[in-house]
Formats: sequence, C-alpha cells, structure tokens
Amino acid sequence: MKKYLESFCDFYKNKLYMLTLSLSAVLSYGYLITHGTVGIDDTPYKYYFTDGLSAIVGRWVTYILNKVVSIGDFAPFLTDFVGVLIFMAGVTVFTVLFKEILGERLPMIFYTFFAALFISCPLISEVYTYFLHNAISLGYLFAGISLIAFRESYMELPDDKKKAFKNLALSAVFLCISLGCYESFMIVWLVGLIIVLLLERIKNKEIKVLKTLLMGAVVALFGVILRSIVMKLVIVIFGLQSITSDAVQHSVAEMLDWILTADGRADFVMAIKRTYMMYGVFGAVYLPIKIFVFASVILVAYSIYKSIRNKDLWIFVLSLGVYVAAFLLTVVQGSVTLYRSAQFLPLVSATGIMLGLLAFEEFKIEKVRRVLKPIVLFVLSVILWNQCFEMNKWFYVDDLKYQSAIEVTNNIYYELHKNFDLSKPVIFTGTYMTPKSIIADAYVDYGTEDFYRLMRYAKPVGGDEMLEKYYRPYGVWIAQTPALSVIDWGTTAFDSTQELVTFFAMQGHEIRVNTDMELQYKAAVKSADYPSFPREGSIVDEGDYIVVHF
Repeated sequence: MKKYLESFCDFYKNKLYMLTLSLSAVLSYGYLITHGTVGIDDTPYKYYFTDGLSAIVGRWVTYILNKVVSIGDFAPFLTDFVGVLIFMAGVTVFTVLFKEILGERLPMIFYTFFAALFISCPLISEVYTYFLHNAISLGYLFAGISLIAFRESYMELPDDKKKAFKNLALSAVFLCISLGCYESFMIVWLVGLIIVLLLERIKNKEIKVLKTLLMGAVVALFGVILRSIVMKLVIVIFGLQSITSDAVQHSVAEMLDWILTADGRADFVMAIKRTYMMYGVFGAVYLPIKIFVFASVILVAYSIYKSIRNKDLWIFVLSLGVYVAAFLLTVVQGSVTLYRSAQFLPLVSATGIMLGLLAFEEFKIEKVRRVLKPIVLFVLSVILWNQCFEMNKWFYVDDLKYQSAIEVTNNIYYELHKNFDLSKPVIFTGTYMTPKSIIADAYVDYGTEDFYRLMRYAKPVGGDEMLEKYYRPYGVWIAQTPALSVIDWGTTAFDSTQELVTFFAMQGHEIRVNTDMELQYKAAVKSADYPSFPREGSIVDEGDYIVVHF
C-alpha cells in the first residue's frame, strides 16, 4: 500500500491539484460552513450520536467516534469544516486509485478536474445539510481505501496468495467501516469496483472479470456480515438493548418480500418508472441529474467504441454493469433510491467525464488535440463553475429556510405567550410549507416550457400520468431535500411533536410537549378545517390542550 500513500502525498504536494480542489470545496461548501442551520434530523442529534440510535440502525462509526471525539453535541462550522476536509481526502483516494490504473494516459490537469467535479457534485447538497452529513465524507474515504486493498488483492494473484488474501481481508474491513457510516456505500463500493475493472480492461489488462467479480462478491458478503457483528457488539458493549425497538431494521430477506405480493410487484414497476423520471427526465431541469445523464452518455459511448476497437465485449458489459450496480438498491427494496442516498452519482458523473477526457487524449492527431485542449478546459471549467454555483445556491436556500422557520416559531410563541396558558401541552396539526419564494427552484411551475418538456420526456413511462406523481402545490417537485421543512417534519418525527418543541427550545422558547398520540390524532381531526397559521383562529385553546394549525 506504500505506493498509494506516496501517490496520495504527491497529489497533496501538487499545487495545481490542491489549489483547484480547495477552491472547488470553498466555493461549494463555504456558505454551509459559515452559516450553520438546524434542519431535518438535526434536533435529535443527541438521540442519534449520544444515546445510540445511529448505532442501532447500523451507522455505528459516528457513535463510536463520539466516544473518542465530541461530535454528539450540535457544532455547526466545526463538524462541517472537518467533514469537507475528510471529503477532500476521500475524493483524492479515488483519484489516486484511478491514476494507478490509467497512469500517464491522462495529464494531471484532467485528474484534477475529476476530483473537483466529484467533490462539487450538487446532489451532495441533498444530504450534506443533515448534521454530520450522514457521515458520507468518511464513507467515501473508507470505500476508496477498501477498493485500493481489493485491487491489490487481485493484482497479487496468483504470485502471492497470502498477500492477496490479506488484502481481501483488509478490503472487507474497510468496507465494513464504510457501511458503518452510511449503508448506501455498499452501492458506491460496487459501482467503484466495476469502474475499476472497466478501467483495467480499457487499459488492455487481462483481468479475469468473472473471477474478480466473484472475489468482490465475497468481500461484499463478509463486509455486510462483519457490519452486523460489529453492530451487535456495540449494542451489547454499550448497553443499547433498551432502544433497539426504536429503530427500523430490515434484513435483505424482509426488503425482498415485495417479490411475493402482487402489490409489491406493482410497486416495483412503479419504482422503475420513478427511477427513469428522477435520474433521467429530471435532467432536463435539475443540474446534477443533467450532468449525470451527460456523463453517462459519454461513459457508455466510449465503452462501446473501446469494446469494438479492443475486440473486448467485457468493456461494454462492465459499462452497463455500472448502472446495474448503481440502481441495485431499487431491486432490493422495491422502491426508488432517493437523492439523499444516491452517493454513487458523484462518482459516476465524474468518471464519465474522465472517460471523455481519456478519449480526447487518445485522439491521434496531435495538432488537433493541441488546438482543442483550451476549449476542453474551458468546458470543464464551465461545468465546474455551474456545479459550485448550484451547490452554493442550495446551501443558501437551506439558510433561508432556517431563518424563515425561526421567524415562524418566534411568531407562534409570541401569540402563545401573549394569549394562552403555556402550562397546557401544545399540539401542532396540519401541513406547513416553506414560502414558495424561498424554495421555488425546487419546483417547476405548471404550464411553463420546462413543464411541457418534462411531460414530453416522461412519455415512455406514462407521460402526464407519471409526472402527476410529482405534482405539489408549488409545481413539479424536482429537488427533494431543499423542499422539505423542519417545521413540518418536526410535527410528526418519531411519532410525536417533540422535535418541533426542541426546535422551539433552541430559539429560547419553552412550551409543553404532548406525548399522547391518541390526543394528537383527535386534535388533527378536530382542527382539519381550522384556518392556517398565521390567520386568526389558527391557534385555539381546546381546554386540555392548545392547537396550532398550519
């Protein structure tokens, strides 16, 4: 592994690489780092990282880490800043791995753009607003290290079987750690494995694909088993048995039970259609998906060319395998992969563009390459700028949502404190939506040119009928997390209004939480026709409790 460490250090010593990567990180995440917010899943941070819920659901790495380094208390700036630094290291690990395979076929400037496009992919904003970002920075880092160990294992065979098995074991351990950060990294690892094999075949290395994939399946299996063992050990060692019932845990067998029911099979067909919509059609209006589609066209087209040129069918098969692996979770769960769990997408998008650059470098006429290179660099710079711009925009929107939520809670508390008895529990009912002026970019307005474009692209899976699945009061819902509200989530999270009450408390407002879910349901039914806050009559004293209706 020494050569990879030396290569990693060489990248960090390269001024062009570090300047570009650092600048991309600052432009993408700078606003987030300097503008801490409280959003969905942020208020119960102690429940997750101190009490142990994250360990119960399988994300044991952050729980263990909190025993050594204090991350269990909400610390905006600090955790955001460190998270970005770790993400930079993770991206560099993938860059080192791909450079080890392709070598000097690509100049440093193109490896630099691969890393910059990877870290600035705007879809990451869908998950990075969560406290500790669901540990995706650590997940990328350990997934990359696992793939390096895996590559070394098959490179050692058949010369040094002992060292090969040692590296396979290391790969499984690092995969286990990656899965202990966020379970979606199994998909990232599988996609990364297939990309590694694809690059090996493109480079004309005689890699035995089926044998190597079988080795990968063994590593994946042991990684999953090891993760389960570690979870059980953590639960026992730290005495977390009392909260195991609070977590939703699904085995693979339970997730696959959709196959046995007609409704489940119908839902799976719908999931395939939704995947086409979210990861294809929405590319017309949502930048990260647009770049994903663009990069995917390049990846598949170049693979077809190389498959014919090298007379190697495996190249084409592996290119398709990238997408089979990417959407494997849809098959396992019978439901579409949400954007916040699509950690494979930044890797695939950056890789597709990297293969386009490889095709450019392989162009035989050097004079033409020399003339076109400034244009290629300009196009790459435009894509990078637009990604940073998009990421920055969504973090700004997140901050605006936070400030709006604070204003709403301040106004509610003012009315409660002024006119009501706060010794009574407060029950929140109805549905709160962030003002459209803040989250308009998360939707496509009805009747616009973009709306009809989406409708045309949706025709293969049902057209208007399919697009209706994403109809919301503000328009067609295209960006997921940016449209969500901490206030609306807080009214039902963990089957109570505790998280919204906690959000009030974080603004210095003490109100009494209702813990009676039967009373909550009764209040919801009774207040269904009440006017929405802040209209008069939206806050009502019901005798034993107070209703605030959104």
